[in-house]
Amino acid sequence: MGVIRFKSSIGVQLTVTLSMVLLLFAILFAMFTTRHVQQFGDSFAEGAVHTLRHRVELNLTERVRQRALHYDHFFKKVSENSALLAEKARDLVFSGTHPATLCDPFPPLSPGPSGALMGSEALPVFIMRLPGGDTRVPLPADDRHACLFPYLEIFGHASMPTAASYVIYTNGLSQYYPNTVSREVFSAFSMDVIKGQRWFAAATPTENPTLSTVWTPVYKDDAMGGVVATASSPVVSKDGVFQGVAGIDLPLEGIFESLLHEDATSNDVEGTFWFLVDDRGIPLLLPKKALSLLGVADHEKGSDGGSLLASTLPGVRRYAHGVLSLNKGVGRMELGGRTWIISHHVLPSMGWVLGAAVPDDALFAGLEGTRTTYRQATRRMGWEIVMAAVLFTALALGLFYCVLRERLVRPLRMLERQARRVSRGDLDGKTVALSGSDEMARLALSFDQMIASLQEGRDFQDRTTDYLEAMVRTRTREVEEKARELNTAVTEWTTIFSNSMVGIMLLKGGRTLWKANDRMAEILGYDSPEEMEGLSMRELHVSEEAFRRYGAHHYDALVHGVRTQIDYRLKRRDGSVVWCSLSGKAVDAHVPPDLNKGVLWVVDDITERKVSEQAIRESEERFREMAELLPCIVCEVDLALRVTYVNSLGLEAFQIRPEDFQTPGIALEAFHPDDRQRVMGRVEITLAGGEVDPTEYRMINGDGEEIRVLFHSAPIIRNSAVVGIRASLADVTEYRALQETLLKQGKLDLIGSFIGGIAHDFNNMLAVLLGRVELAGLCLDEGAPARKHLATMEETLQRARDLVARLIALSTRGEEVEPTVPIQDVLRRCVKDAGGAASGVYLELSPDMPRVTVDGPQMGQAIDAVVKNALEACDGKGEVRIRCTCLEKGHKRASALGGASCLEVAVRDRGRGIAEEHLPHIFDPYYTTKERSSRKGMGFGLAVTHAVVTRHGGTLTVDSRLGEGTTVYLCLPLGGVKPEPVSEA
Repeated sequence: MGVIRFKSSIGVQLTVTLSMVLLLFAILFAMFTTRHVQQFGDSFAEGAVHTLRHRVELNLTERVRQRALHYDHFFKKVSENSALLAEKARDLVFSGTHPATLCDPFPPLSPGPSGALMGSEALPVFIMRLPGGDTRVPLPADDRHACLFPYLEIFGHASMPTAASYVIYTNGLSQYYPNTVSREVFSAFSMDVIKGQRWFAAATPTENPTLSTVWTPVYKDDAMGGVVATASSPVVSKDGVFQGVAGIDLPLEGIFESLLHEDATSNDVEGTFWFLVDDRGIPLLLPKKALSLLGVADHEKGSDGGSLLASTLPGVRRYAHGVLSLNKGVGRMELGGRTWIISHHVLPSMGWVLGAAVPDDALFAGLEGTRTTYRQATRRMGWEIVMAAVLFTALALGLFYCVLRERLVRPLRMLERQARRVSRGDLDGKTVALSGSDEMARLALSFDQMIASLQEGRDFQDRTTDYLEAMVRTRTREVEEKARELNTAVTEWTTIFSNSMVGIMLLKGGRTLWKANDRMAEILGYDSPEEMEGLSMRELHVSEEAFRRYGAHHYDALVHGVRTQIDYRLKRRDGSVVWCSLSGKAVDAHVPPDLNKGVLWVVDDITERKVSEQAIRESEERFREMAELLPCIVCEVDLALRVTYVNSLGLEAFQIRPEDFQTPGIALEAFHPDDRQRVMGRVEITLAGGEVDPTEYRMINGDGEEIRVLFHSAPIIRNSAVVGIRASLADVTEYRALQETLLKQGKLDLIGSFIGGIAHDFNNMLAVLLGRVELAGLCLDEGAPARKHLATMEETLQRARDLVARLIALSTRGEEVEPTVPIQDVLRRCVKDAGGAASGVYLELSPDMPRVTVDGPQMGQAIDAVVKNALEACDGKGEVRIRCTCLEKGHKRASALGGASCLEVAVRDRGRGIAEEHLPHIFDPYYTTKERSSRKGMGFGLAVTHAVVTRHGGTLTVDSRLGEGTTVYLCLPLGGVKPEPVSEA
């Protein structure tokens, strides 16, 4: 055995020694080779990175320059088209060089919302006439504006398929191609709004004396549905008069869409973006991803990456100004806490700047990645060499070990095992050969099989034991887990029960307290829950009657398994009362439950809530009392414009029934139809949280009369959200009427004081002329031909004298009032002079009408003017009725005289009537709706009447509807005159 073991150890030592030698050689070779490979790779990576960086900067500069020149050429072309469109508008519309008969007829315009006139939607061109221009003269059917339709289409499509061409004239007429713009948005505009737009004002000769095409970015164009740049050119007629603006709208987002999703160098550099800023440094193009890269918060949620940014982002605007300060080419700039490589180029025709920005750190990271890739590749190559050497050594050692094991180690170990068996008493083993098919080999095989069988039996026994132990451990672990869960649950529920913010008590039999927590003891004034154990619920009630009324009722609910809840007053230990919210239910889930198993009550102290509710009720009551005392209408509406509150003054004024309050939009129906759109605009601003100044609107009261109110409003906010509007409406109708009366009176006094002196002197000169004409007539024979001319001169001088008499009556220097003639006599004389019933003039006098004296000549002149106007309005086909009555105290038309009783003379006709726009001017001298001539009228009639009535201390009002007739009311104060019955003549 010693010899066998010695030989075996020699084989092992030899194997280990050869393995160590080969492994050491492989490591030294790999280290030497790896070092040289890494040095070569680092040098190559540095050179490649430097070259790549230089090429990136050159490529970025060249791409920016090419893009800038491309878009500059495009914008020049659009500018030329805009100028050609303005030239065509000048030549075709205002120069008259193109015959109108060659053009299509101008399409009719129909009224649209907000007073605009709009063309048909079927037309390719959107036509409308905005309020604020000269809309009094209608367009003829052969208007030359129709000659411009083909050129709108030509220049719009020649610029860009998505472009839109337009011409807007100062008279309010607008032409737009294509007919795809928002008609509702454009119809809400007026010429005053259009003239205030930057793109319109910049093209006017005032700001653009060279009359060149002006580029203006429109940062938010609701009509076009996005942000556009407009090239606007002035339309100036050949005589130098500014007639409007022609231009072309371009959607910037569509033009530069390719730049928004494109990197400046390569896809390996993250964060690269393009930008476009105007000459004021305001960003026109800046992708959404650039906001986070620049460290600017995105204020426009929901916008896509191509959206144009508004100038309200101060951070982006500051960066844009920084870009404009750089020289053309490539530069570096600190933006958003990072260093950027920025290349930009100015568009010469517009002054805008196009550029691209590449984050230096991202570019460096990409180049550093390239360098790292080369280094990793060289190191990987070195390690591959090392692994190849080790693998080669391992293969050689494995081959050597296999040969050595098969030829030397294995036979030696077999001899060693046989020797051990012999040493344990196996004598046959000494003679068994170690190779071949002899008995020793078969015996060794049988021995090995026996050992294998015994090992298999022991493995089975071990597996069975392990299984039983694992089962016992699993069951034990489950029991312990359940016990821990139960203990945790008990602890949690005990903690919840003890530390609950509400009181909890458990009753036995439904009426005896068994358990209570600390909060329950605190609510009822006990020192500890233990002191409450055994209490009867009867002791917690305020009185025996309360116990019988409420306790018995809730006990019956518990008996039937129903949960019961009540806000109730409980008696504390010291006898005081506390408001509590009680909720109870039987513990037993069966129906009917067993109350002996317990009844659980949850009690919460709501004393503070009750006090708050009472305070809120008192506050609301004070608010309503205050609203009832105010001399204006106070109301509240919700988001659907339903009335939730209105004081009694509002109910009385508009006669709205309470059951109509829940009708959506009922609050808007009281406003005048023409003012509802303005009211809705105010409501939208108020609901959005904005502030609106008090505004005057027209409303229709319950009697159908129009009143003017001053509207104050504020949002109603609940839980940081707007839930409605609170408003007050003050009636300013009488104030406005008094204001207009004072304004008219001041105007008449000013004119009268001016013409009064002239009229007296002119009257003296007319008297001289009349005297000379009469003397000349005395000097001529009866048949002299000159007498006919003298008669014409005399008639003309008499009319001039009448006109001067009116001027004197109108002026403040006219005759003083001498009230000597009853008004009834004056009316009879006026009716007689007008022709009476034969001419269709009728007089109605009330029998008990009081006698009021007036200045006969002046009042006669005033009433004659009114009757004359009435007859002319009827054209001899109608009748004029004069009615004289007494108005009682408090009548509406007597309000201007302090509300006292007055005498009213009403002259009514069924003639043409007066248009609403003429009514404010009918008392102005020289203002007339009739043809101005010596026979038709000079506009003095009502002015003189107004002056005479005012001089008598009265008022003059006119009620007229176009096509329905006119009624003139003369109200004269009674002023201490004693009533005296008169008979109707």
